[in-house]
Amino acid sequence: MSPLTPYFRAAVLAAFLLSLPQLSLPSPRPATVSGIRFWTNEEYTRVAIDLEDEAPYEANFLRADPERNLPPRIFIDLQGADIRKEILKTPVQVRNGLLKVVRAGRFRKGVVRVVVDLERESSYRVFTMTDPFRVIIDIDGKTETAAPAGSAAPRETPEPRPAPSRGKIRVMLDPGHGGKDPGAIGPTGLREKDVVLAIGRRVRDLLRRDGAYEVKMTRDSDVFIPLEERTAMANEARSDLFVSLHINASPNRKAEGISTYVLSRASSDRHSLELAARENGVPVAKLSAVKFIIDDLSTYGRKKESLRLAKTVNDAIVKNVNGRFGKVADLGLKQAPFYVLVGARMTAVLVEASFITNRREEARLYDPEYLATIADSVVEAIRYYGEKGALAHAGL
Repeated sequence: MSPLTPYFRAAVLAAFLLSLPQLSLPSPRPATVSGIRFWTNEEYTRVAIDLEDEAPYEANFLRADPERNLPPRIFIDLQGADIRKEILKTPVQVRNGLLKVVRAGRFRKGVVRVVVDLERESSYRVFTMTDPFRVIIDIDGKTETAAPAGSAAPRETPEPRPAPSRGKIRVMLDPGHGGKDPGAIGPTGLREKDVVLAIGRRVRDLLRRDGAYEVKMTRDSDVFIPLEERTAMANEARSDLFVSLHINASPNRKAEGISTYVLSRASSDRHSLELAARENGVPVAKLSAVKFIIDDLSTYGRKKESLRLAKTVNDAIVKNVNGRFGKVADLGLKQAPFYVLVGARMTAVLVEASFITNRREEARLYDPEYLATIADSVVEAIRYYGEKGALAHAGL
């Protein structure tokens, strides 16, 4: 056999393959814009752009153009995207003194542009959340100078203080999870969403009996509320305090104790990182994407006051549980990148009251008296903070 035969055969095969009709692979399905939501007051607006899949984006700002009668505007270009017809045809009317409208359209093939028409130049931040994917725009009407997309205001601002004295202290309670999201589940089936709702209702009822507090809840029934909406509700209501209620969980069935968290780009420990990922509904690897967001939004929160309230809450729960039910592990004050605290414009904490995955602590969580003790402790801490802490010093 000739030594060239293999090469000849390869050449014949290549020629044959080239003669076949060329098959084109289907192009990736566009990420469709499925909704635009907003929460607002005259100083703050959060806009959420919902997509059916992930899409890269660019955010930019254009100053007002008086000659063309165009207002200042933020625009988001979503790459590889499409848009539902009903959204295309119907701009979202806001008109609150801060925003005019939010409109969306096909800017060019494969690119959807969402435009936020502003009443005046304002600072803003843009970031994403996943599962499902959405682009979040936070607009701060207190600052007259627009910030670059995804960045903090151009100049350093002092840590915001509570509003001037207006009577009642406004509290937003946030029972975690709900509806299709049960949260963590204990060895015998106890669901986190049910436990924290019971605690939240008691905290609300006790605080409402005190004329010094105006109390709202992000949910008062078994409904699902996205994380970005919970924070936005607190901001929209101009809350002074935001308290998110949760029950901890761990693959280590012996893990136990009480901890209270504030927002931070860094985690106190590996468990805190895993906990934040679970509460955020994302893999641990995706938490890195939120770190720069937290840095950008750090001026929104009152970090020192949040740390003070978190310690007060944690100490109260540990003290009262120890006194009524026996020793409980004090895991202390911790920090982690929780999505539900991102963008909070008030003192904000997240409570992890016991481990539902620990059989002994799950058994306690079935006991109404134990839940009442946790709720009473949160009330005690809020009252102490409100009467003797930062809010009292600010004149509220």
